[in-house]
Amino acid sequence: LVAEMQDLRANPDRLARGTIIEAQLDKGRGPVATILVQAGTLRVGDAIVAGVTSGRVRAMIDDRGRQVHEAGPAVPVEVLGLADVPEAGEVLHVVRNEKQARELAARQRDRRRQEETRAARRITLDDLHKKIKGGEVEELNIIVKGDVQGSVEALSSSLETLSNRDVRLNVI
Repeated sequence: LVAEMQDLRANPDRLARGTIIEAQLDKGRGPVATILVQAGTLRVGDAIVAGVTSGRVRAMIDDRGRQVHEAGPAVPVEVLGLADVPEAGEVLHVVRNEKQARELAARQRDRRRQEETRAARRITLDDLHKKIKGGEVEELNIIVKGDVQGSVEALSSSLETLSNRDVRLNVI
């Protein structure tokens, strides 16, 4: 509605870019990602990268359950063909070939691994133990379990906003 009222347009003649709304692992179909195409046109056979995973679009299913061969801007589709289940909110890009897609995914995987190790080094277990013993930090560990990546992500972010100075919620 907003796009219509403000006459917003996207270029359908470029390589597709979109956002992963939710993703799950289906027993019969493998990793399935629901994608909202934001720019360009996504076609069956395109090499794609979504965060740390890559693949080739094997099939696309629209919101009515029909198989489609292409999806333009503002069209949500389920995509089959990714190697792993991507995280909800990741940006999906179409690249020229599968080799480039695998390289970009590997680079992103390495970058995330380095960020995680940097973040882990900032606080040691001894420091954390001293803070807990001193009564500075009280934690409540919570495990969130869901059937699709998008709903788990939404619940986790909502729970993390509930933390206050007395108790810190830790989503595992």
